Amino acid sequence: MFLTEAELRELTELEQPEAQRRWLSSRGWPFEVSAKGRNRVLRSTMERKMGLGGAPKKSAEPDFAALKVS
Repeated sequence: MFLTEAELRELTELEQPEAQRRWLSSRGWPFEVSAKGRNRVLRSTMERKMGLGGAPKKSAEPDFAALKVS
């Protein structure tokens, strides 16, 4: 569900939670801070941001080919 502390360190290349928060915030990564002050990033957020897994993004452009009359 959430990235582990080791995964957050690997992602941000930072050890301190406050420094990690600055890194995450500056790049638009949504996160929460636990009651113990640990950063929480959803694994699904990481997968989406890093382009891993999940459904391919839909094109913002309409499919004009579908309007062609045969």
